[in-house]
Amino acid sequence: MNRNRIYSFSLLLAGIIVLFAGCKTVRPTIPGKLSAMGKEERIASVQYQSIPFNTLSSSLRFSVKQQTKKNTTSANARLQIVKDKIIRLSLRIPILGTELARISITPEQIIFIDRMNKRYASESMQKFQEIAKFDFDFYSLQALFTNQLFIPGKSSITSDDYAAFKWSEDQSFVKLNTMDNQGIHYDFISDSGDRIIQTEMYKNKKETNMNWQYNDFGSASNNRSFPMKMTVELTAPKDFITLNLIFNNVDIDTDFETDDSIPPGYQPVKIEQIIQLIQSFL
Repeated sequence: MNRNRIYSFSLLLAGIIVLFAGCKTVRPTIPGKLSAMGKEERIASVQYQSIPFNTLSSSLRFSVKQQTKKNTTSANARLQIVKDKIIRLSLRIPILGTELARISITPEQIIFIDRMNKRYASESMQKFQEIAKFDFDFYSLQALFTNQLFIPGKSSITSDDYAAFKWSEDQSFVKLNTMDNQGIHYDFISDSGDRIIQTEMYKNKKETNMNWQYNDFGSASNNRSFPMKMTVELTAPKDFITLNLIFNNVDIDTDFETDDSIPPGYQPVKIEQIIQLIQSFL
């Protein structure tokens, strides 16, 4: 994935969240002294701190700010994830909760449903990668939304994969770095509690292309720690985009409907039209 593809990834990610998209006690990240651990023990501890789930769902409020525009875009949404199977983001009407639009992503397919205009677009992930001109990785996106450590292109990490990470730490923070076969770096920063508080993606460290920050750790429904606020900074050509996602009532392993069949009477459109629509928001 070259630099242009990183820009495309950043823009599309911002567009996806822009278009389709009771607080609990929070525990702010406070620098503390790291416990003494070796590399493998540290990585295992970071993985252990990640929230275990089969399904994850939450209402959320997001806002998007572009450096080139004065206004901030904000909306209500709902995020639903079935681990390793589907990521779904839906745009909702405030108070009523009625769905306006939805994007569903699986490892094999991507589906857009526009309920306002009664239209849809469906494409295989392989074809979508070719059209959008970047190597879209379902598992990496799932990990970013759920505060997980990941290796690009792999659905999970085992102890056999620990050698893929470079490891460094100071008194308060740990950095784990891995690189894909296109020279894209991934930095994972964890705190003294071994929680991931930042994930960066870049080709050149001087020009970080994505910085995904995790804050306001609170309790999900299974009483495990989860970041209730995520701030995503995206470097794009001639622009700098900031997204804030505020989660509320993160439910773990609760049942929800996963049927993404196309409603009767909806008109098909080409995926290129949806990509153009997303880009028009940016």
